[in-house]
Amino acid sequence: MNKKSKILFWIFGVLIVISIGVTFHKYVIKKDYLVFAQIKCDPQTESCFYAPCEGTDCPAQIDYYKKIEKKAFNIELCDPAVEGCDPLICETGEKDCTITTCSADTISDGEECSTSTII
Repeated sequence: MNKKSKILFWIFGVLIVISIGVTFHKYVIKKDYLVFAQIKCDPQTESCFYAPCEGTDCPAQIDYYKKIEKKAFNIELCDPAVEGCDPLICETGEKDCTITTCSADTISDGEECSTSTII
């Protein structure tokens, strides 16, 4: 290897290490990413999502849900198997947190809305 090749090799190596470090800091240390989850929904008062079921493998009760999108650093660390964890909610004034109810614009394949009239 000549001198120019070694310099170029070291520059690329340093850039790769810096890139990995910045990504690690953002996603692991700062937890700066969005979490998508399903939260409980009351079909009596809201338009909720549910997955229709056909056949013999259907559960006895339908699970109705809303969708929440929230930054990971705003979610408390909790093990639901050990502790009673608080449900995910959007706090007043919390940025980058949205709760989505079922509507014609938000429904996906394999989902239905709990109300007979889609908003």
